[in-house]
Amino acid sequence: MSADIQNELVKDMFSYLKDGSNGSLPAITKGLPLNRDPGLHTGWLVPFQQRHLDSQELLGKISDWRQANAYAYPSRFNVSIEGTRAWLTQQVLRNPNRIMFLIESASGEAIGHIGLLVTSQGIEVDNVARGSSSVPGVMTDAMEALEQFTYLELGYETIYLKVLESNTHARRFYSRLGYLETERIPLSKREESDKIQLIEDPDGIDDSFVVCTKNLSESRSDCERVLTAGPSIGPRERHYVYDAVSNGWNDKHNEYISTFESRFAQNLGVKHAIATSSCTGALHLALLAAGIGVDDEVIVPEITWIATAAAVKYCGATPVFVAVDSDTWCLSPEATRKAISSRTRAIIPVHLYGNPADMTSIMAIAREHDLKVIEDAAPAIGASHLDRYVGTFGDLGCFSFQGAKLMVTGEGGMVVTDNDELAYRVRKILDHGRRPGTFWIDEIGVKYKMTNLSAALGLGQLEKLFLQISQKRRINSWYRSVLESAPQIVFQNEHPSSRSIYWMTSICLTDNTTVTREELFAALQDWGIDSRPAFPCLSQFSLWNRRSVVDPDSAMIGTRGVNLPSGVALSKATVERVAQSVLKILSR
Repeated sequence: MSADIQNELVKDMFSYLKDGSNGSLPAITKGLPLNRDPGLHTGWLVPFQQRHLDSQELLGKISDWRQANAYAYPSRFNVSIEGTRAWLTQQVLRNPNRIMFLIESASGEAIGHIGLLVTSQGIEVDNVARGSSSVPGVMTDAMEALEQFTYLELGYETIYLKVLESNTHARRFYSRLGYLETERIPLSKREESDKIQLIEDPDGIDDSFVVCTKNLSESRSDCERVLTAGPSIGPRERHYVYDAVSNGWNDKHNEYISTFESRFAQNLGVKHAIATSSCTGALHLALLAAGIGVDDEVIVPEITWIATAAAVKYCGATPVFVAVDSDTWCLSPEATRKAISSRTRAIIPVHLYGNPADMTSIMAIAREHDLKVIEDAAPAIGASHLDRYVGTFGDLGCFSFQGAKLMVTGEGGMVVTDNDELAYRVRKILDHGRRPGTFWIDEIGVKYKMTNLSAALGLGQLEKLFLQISQKRRINSWYRSVLESAPQIVFQNEHPSSRSIYWMTSICLTDNTTVTREELFAALQDWGIDSRPAFPCLSQFSLWNRRSVVDPDSAMIGTRGVNLPSGVALSKATVERVAQSVLKILSR
């Protein structure tokens, strides 16, 4: 992720959190929970908003906290309520590079504040002050929540802070949290200010700033059991869903659906995006809209989830299973060309595990034979081929937001297209075949609608899409740094003209290992590490009432392919633990 994109993401997030204009929802709905462990909730970090300035009691508390902590600032200052109000207005609410959170106990009592400031050096822990509290360890919980927010929602791998050398209590506290001293900056207290009355050190000793840093990707601790996948849910998602639950009814029943569809289409650069209850439903709708029916054949890759082929069967058509490329694990253009018959009506390339298929070659074949192309981009939102997003090459594209995907809505999907007629057909079939604007039904349709609640969650996920892609690619790079030279495995690789999102980092065991895939899974499980097999070759399922000969490359992937833990929130330390475990097992 580029620095410019990250800067815009951070400013947008800070602005969003500080915006309290929706007065019907409390500020806590944008807060960060303080969860010491799954069984102990100790409070919240609540973003400071304009509405908080109306509380004289709160302003008095903040003034008292600032006065009590004045010794910790390089410029000692006297504090007043009006001075605090001016500081909060000018330096917090109106500063696009700063956010401040109130630290609230689980009972809702304000017990301190803490914040972040974006500088030319990175992101800094800012404005830390604690009042009286009967909650032991709450400042540690607040710091950990702030760090997780900084890493998962803002995309920073490193955070830093400055503390006065004389503030020994704070220095010990930050040291316990893993902050390492990297620099000392001498201070002079001789300067005067017309805005702040400086209080000289009674001993006349010049102090120094101690700059401390922490690598968040290396120091974050994940749970002992490492899961294969898992989403990152932040304040936007929680707030949007709370709003949808509270207000998304009657005349607002589809506000989040409409916004989600519009933003999704805008992000991909397509004219139409239609939200669905699943990607399976999206594929079925796309095939129906494209006119696929009985006696038609549709080319699908050998290695994919059953939904790709099942949707073809729902239409009464026949899936024709075609070999995948040994490097990308995606549909082979050469094998596709050989599989075309007089009954072939469509091709469904699958961008497997977030890795783009060779859409340049596939589209050329489709145009040559006048075939529809429906892209199964279920796990590949944001992946690209020749700088164009997958899902936008074919006549229609389909995406998934199932709970293990990069973007999640629990269950959900999306159909996209630039074709007005196909978009009309999808929407009509989606709504039970209803003539738009009426209750008149003139064909049998289906109901694969997404809920407004799911769309609210999806919108929050969409707004941090590029950050999550950056994290997925970073996880893949960590795995490669440990495993790429191992002779027992080969990685699934992106096409030279493509950019994978690496939804799943995937490897295949080679002939150089004496350990079977099942033995690898069992040993990893013993060490608290989940993993899963690559999809098997679909043509071998007995339900098709026919058996096909599987090509060697597809067979190897189907029987030896492995998905490693790839949850977007995994730390570098955890990924390296998994990778080292794989090496140990394969070296037995």
